[in-house]
Amino acid sequence: MSIKEFSKEWWSEVYNRIIGAVVFLDDNSAECLHWDGGLFNLINNGAVAVKSLSPFESAKKEQRKAVFITQTTSTQLRTISEIIRNSDFTHCILISCVSLDVVYLELNDGKDLNDLVSSGKAQAEATKLLENMLIEWIGKKQCMVDVVFTPIFTISPTNVVFLTPPYHKVYPTYDGKLIPNTPSVDLYTITSEERSLARRLASGLNSMLDSMNMKEDLYYMGTFSSLIAGVLENSPVCVSRRKNCSQPVSLIIVDRTLDLCGVTSHSMESVLDKIMAVLPKFPGHSNDVAVDMSPLCEANVISHPDDIQLCPGCLYHGNDDSCAQTYDHMINKSQKEVMFDLYNKLSKLDVQKSPGPKTLLKVTPQSVEKIISASKGNYDIIGKHLGILQQALGVVQTLKSPKRVQLELIMSLERQVLQNLATSRESTSVLHQMSHLIKTRKVRGLPLENLLALLIHVYSLMGTEVMFNKQHEESVQEALSVAIFEDHKSLFPSEFGYIVTPEECEVISNKIMGRLKDVSQMRRILQKYNSVLKPCEAGTGHEYRGVLQQLVDDLVNTDRPELTDLRHRNEGIKDLLRSGLNILTSKKKTPKHPLDNSTVILFVVGGITAEECKQLHRSVITSGVDNVVHIGSTKFVTPVEAMRDVLNL
Repeated sequence: MSIKEFSKEWWSEVYNRIIGAVVFLDDNSAECLHWDGGLFNLINNGAVAVKSLSPFESAKKEQRKAVFITQTTSTQLRTISEIIRNSDFTHCILISCVSLDVVYLELNDGKDLNDLVSSGKAQAEATKLLENMLIEWIGKKQCMVDVVFTPIFTISPTNVVFLTPPYHKVYPTYDGKLIPNTPSVDLYTITSEERSLARRLASGLNSMLDSMNMKEDLYYMGTFSSLIAGVLENSPVCVSRRKNCSQPVSLIIVDRTLDLCGVTSHSMESVLDKIMAVLPKFPGHSNDVAVDMSPLCEANVISHPDDIQLCPGCLYHGNDDSCAQTYDHMINKSQKEVMFDLYNKLSKLDVQKSPGPKTLLKVTPQSVEKIISASKGNYDIIGKHLGILQQALGVVQTLKSPKRVQLELIMSLERQVLQNLATSRESTSVLHQMSHLIKTRKVRGLPLENLLALLIHVYSLMGTEVMFNKQHEESVQEALSVAIFEDHKSLFPSEFGYIVTPEECEVISNKIMGRLKDVSQMRRILQKYNSVLKPCEAGTGHEYRGVLQQLVDDLVNTDRPELTDLRHRNEGIKDLLRSGLNILTSKKKTPKHPLDNSTVILFVVGGITAEECKQLHRSVITSGVDNVVHIGSTKFVTPVEAMRDVLNL
């Protein structure tokens, strides 16, 4: 079973339960539904209404059955109680997308439940507890309640890549810091929110492996990944799964923070990365964008994507194979190929018969836009080909956006910085250039948030190889402090309703510099992959080769070089006894290698780019290994989002 099939199978379990029901979904479940085919999957399978999980929602008097699809947090349970009390249900089904033993631990936070958990009774206890809650909220003698766990947390943009929308906020931080205060880190040295997210993610991965009948060899790289690997190895639920599952798999978990260059880079080849960096997010989603649909109809949009008259379009259309193919091209093909693909598909529905694709040597955004405009107001054509029209509009809006010019300018600055640092191996000119850029950003039309992403890129690129000059760092900090004061409304749109004082801006810029220093220290725990600046194979200059890329190249290398930085969690006491016996009999045991298993899952905690997915997949294909390699992460990420994750803004 593939990861895509795993998700589909569990959605069909949900569809079997919703006949005649009002369905309430939280944002994360709604996003997973979007990637499975969307709202009509619920309607066509018998739901009488679909609403968001909000305390302001309720059902009509005659609607007696409700299904709640949620992450089962304590806040969501309070919301469910409000909805039930304001409605007149006699049958309620709570579908928890998170394993019930984890829910039980969270509902009883602070109590010692070790015996209950290790005896495997936590799930039954959680079911009983939640069922009693539902009965109490319904408040009728004659009522039916069900509590079911269905592990809906993955989406599959392609057959190789999978993401986990409910865990898009999971990030390798320890009490909010990038570097933990204590040398030994466990689940109890991080905050309860971080602990809960780590447990939930580990539990999700466990459910996925369980459904796919997989028994894993665990490898990890990075401190946070070691926590997740620890839960997967030691949690009683995971231990019993490994006894019952038979398919061997290698699961490699990696911290994003070891290499932040890839996600803060503006040098994007992948069309999907370009689109995500330019267009706003689809409301409530972490992995799709909002496309302005006004060019196709008569409505005037005032505030895209939150306009009331016209809802936005998006890129992914789960029930349309042709659109799924175009989406795959947006990750894996060049911009030129994507434009030709769109043009060919649009030409088939062109109402004014423009020149056939063969007569065009180059497809421009204008030539695609021309066909889209020809469909304006023709709702018959729009209705039949809505998916491809949304994708084409998304690409055109990206390539014609003024933001593209800004991104291209930052891209050229990034290249300069890379060559500067590589040849001089010192930071003077680069930091001087950065403070100058921050001061003159308005003239050049550069947003401060993109420059902050560039700063993270610089510090992550250099790691511990370059000492940053204190005096120059102070001048960057001063420039930042002034810039934050001037641009605080765009930098903190939601939190800061009040005017920020210069003193507060100084504190913020000081905090940012502290974080940047932490960023440069992230790879000091690595031996082999501690540098990402490598001489070009062509022989002149240097290029960036990321930690993930180096790891995958070594992984699929037929010579099997030693993977020194990849830690392997032992299978426990049996291994120790075996190695003890081997010492006595002087047999040398060859260390395990992830490719010993036919399936490998590489999971990056904290986000990945489409470009990285493409390059890693390409390395696997060109190496000629027979293993199936899945690439997973918590979300697709843009340079500005990566910057906000790192700086905690």
